[in-house]
This record gives sequence, C-alpha cells and structure tokens, in this order.
Amino acid sequence: MRSPLHCLLPALLLSIAPTIHGQTHDLLIENAQVMTLDPTLGDLRETDVLLRDGRIAEIGQRLTVTDVERIDARGMLLLPGLVDTHTHLWLSAARGQFRNTPQTDYFLLKKHLARHYSPEDIRIGTYFGAVETLASGVTTTVDFFHNLRGPEHWEAARQALLESGIRARLLYGAHDDLKAEQSIDLEHLAEVAAQPAQGNLTLGLGWRGVGEGAPATLQTGRREIEAARSLGLPIAVHSGGARNAALIDSGLLGEDVQIIHATAATPAQVASFRAAGSSLSLTPITEHRVGYGLTLLSDYAAVGRLGLGIDGPALAGSADLFANMRLLALTESAANKAETAIEPRRILELATLEAARSIGMDKEIGSITPGKRADLILLDLNALNMASPGTNDPAALVVYSATTANVDTVIVNGVPLKRGGQLIGVDVPQVLERAQTSINTILNRAGGLPEVKPKL
Repeated sequence: MRSPLHCLLPALLLSIAPTIHGQTHDLLIENAQVMTLDPTLGDLRETDVLLRDGRIAEIGQRLTVTDVERIDARGMLLLPGLVDTHTHLWLSAARGQFRNTPQTDYFLLKKHLARHYSPEDIRIGTYFGAVETLASGVTTTVDFFHNLRGPEHWEAARQALLESGIRARLLYGAHDDLKAEQSIDLEHLAEVAAQPAQGNLTLGLGWRGVGEGAPATLQTGRREIEAARSLGLPIAVHSGGARNAALIDSGLLGEDVQIIHATAATPAQVASFRAAGSSLSLTPITEHRVGYGLTLLSDYAAVGRLGLGIDGPALAGSADLFANMRLLALTESAANKAETAIEPRRILELATLEAARSIGMDKEIGSITPGKRADLILLDLNALNMASPGTNDPAALVVYSATTANVDTVIVNGVPLKRGGQLIGVDVPQVLERAQTSINTILNRAGGLPEVKPKL
C-alpha cells in the first residue's frame, strides 16, 4: 500500500523546479575549440557541432544548416560532458556537517542523521545535489542511493533526478540499519525494474556486497546480486581493506560489477578485479578526506576499466570533478617525485571517455562522436584563470586550471540546462533555502549530534 505522498511527489517537485527537459533541441554550436576525446577525431579548432534529436549529428567547419538554434562558441572549449562514476546525492544538504571531530565523523554522523530523512528530505537533497552537479559540468552521474527506507524514499530520489535533467543511473541500495540477514526489498526492486525507462534515468543495484565474508552477509549478498542479475541490472559495491579479499573469494564479481574505492588493494587483488572484468571508481577527494590514504592511479591502473567519481557533494565539499582530476594528477606526481608521472589527457579521459567505458555507457556518451548522445559542456577560456590554448594541447589547461566557475554551458541529450553561466529553469535561492530548512529539520529530529562514548 503506497502512502499519499507517493502520488503527490511529482507535483511537489514541480514547486521547486519547472520541467526544463523534454523535447530535444536542434542546436548548432559554432566556432568552438573542440576536444572530442574520440581517438580518431582528436582536437579541432574553429569547429561547428550540429546536434539533432538529442544526438551529435555532424562535426565540421562552417556547417551550412538552417532552422536551428545557434550557440556562438568563439573563445570557448567544447568538451564531452563529464561523467561522475560514483556519488551520493541524497545527502547533499548535509554539506558542512562533517567537521572532522569525533561527533561529526562522516560514517557516524551519516548513520545518525539518515534515520531521520523523510521522503521530502530525500527529494530536496537529491535535487539540490543534482543541479549543483549539472552546473559543475557533469552531465552523467551514478547515484548510489544508500538510504532507501521504503518505496516513497525511492520515488522521491527518482523524481528529483528526472526533474533535474541530468543523465543518471540510480542505484537501488540499502540503509545503515538493515541487518546483515535482511535483504533489500527485492519485490520492489523487480517492480521498479519493470517500469518503462523515463527521461535520462536508468536503474542499477547499489549492492552491499559480502562484507568481510561472514556467512549471513555472504548469503544475503548472494541473494541480492542474483536478483539484480536476473533483472539485467548493472551493479556497484563499496569495497576496501579486508572486504577486497572477501569480495574476490565470493566468486560474485563480473563485468557487470563496479567496485568503489578498493582501498588498500594489493597488486594480486587488482589483478583479480581485472580478471573478473569488473570496473573501478576512484574518488580521490573523499578517499583522502576520510583518511583512506593516498589515491594513486598507478596502484589501480591495471584494473583496466577506471573512472573518477565525486562521492557526494556533502563529503567531497562540492560537486567538483575538476578538483578530483587535479588531486589525482598531483598526488601521482608527488608520490613518484616526478612531474612527468602522468599526462593530463589521461586524467581527463578518466572523467570522460574512460569513465563512460567503466560504467558501460561509452557507446552513448564520453566523447564528441557523431551518433552519440549530445551531452556536452562549454568552458569559457576568457577568464582570469584560463587562457586560450591556441595550437597547444588544452588537456593541461582543463586539468590544472579549470574550475566549475568556468562552465558556461551544459547540454544533456541535446537540451541546454545551463547557458551563460546560469542554470535554466532553476530558482537557485529557493533551492538553497529549502536545502537549509531540510537539514535543520533533520538535525532537530535527530536531537543534534550523536553521542560518542569515551574510549576505555
């Protein structure tokens, strides 16, 4: 039996954000400097890109086209939209609450607050995080929803993503209070998997995995992943430390599994991930923040299928994939004591084409290639922190100089969602106000911060 909120959510959401996506536009982006990230096309100067029916139709100089909307991209760098391979958007309004003290430890406080999220809070937080992510140049995100406490919470997250317009894979997860022997609602999972695809949204499983291999956890994990596979769903799972070995020993890895973090994986474990065909998401900012150690690309490169993720604006501090690119590059050079340890273009690929490949979407997104989805961003080169690269390779400029403030235009599926540095159809002050009200209400329900027992 669904609550009345289940039926009201779409109408409620429209009070925050008008429907800004729908029929695709025919667009001609003119005179851009283009980084296609397509290895056969390379970088192009003063180039036009035609978008029709939500896809990239044609690339060339001085294209002759009539009856289309035009975007003058002189002085701008055109890139494929960035791909965030892992995030937690429901928690976005809690940004600033994790303050590196025993009471505000991320994992402790997240669990404490999560119990007090209503579907409305899920909706507000997810939408808040999604529009910030879009504004920051990310056109595709994999949203691991790990506070799913009932069908109304699921519907709230789903509707928020649909209304934002971002391309998203919403992962059906558990919540922190679910016991090891308790499965997620597999009946509801099958129900939502049977629904027709809508907008730019697809479904996957946010799998709890097998923990460190305890029998009850292993049994539940097997039941959940088998259910997801019977439905043909992609799967993502957090791992690290002792969980890496248990995950490998379970025999449940496969090409449909994305591993997140894999902290402290040994070379042998990395080889096992590759042998299973699984992919890996690295989130340097959050991995550093919670003390997992240094995230070195060279430690994980042998996995083969790799992508970068934000891991949620609340913990990362912002939905900034540029900052994650920069940190990964700098950490690699510092650890190896060599400026030439990593090329910037390789880092950029991990946020575009390789990221798309790691989540199995590279045939649709990740490069500016005719036939692919028209998910594109324009960076303004006429900013104090930028400079027109001329005939030089722009990759270093993007990795070491660009910030989210340089994102002028964001297009998803051929529809502009940001132009001239401003989100289209989003009342930003209202979104901020509702996010603040939501987190304050949650803190009040929770009775403030959790108690921390002194160590004996």
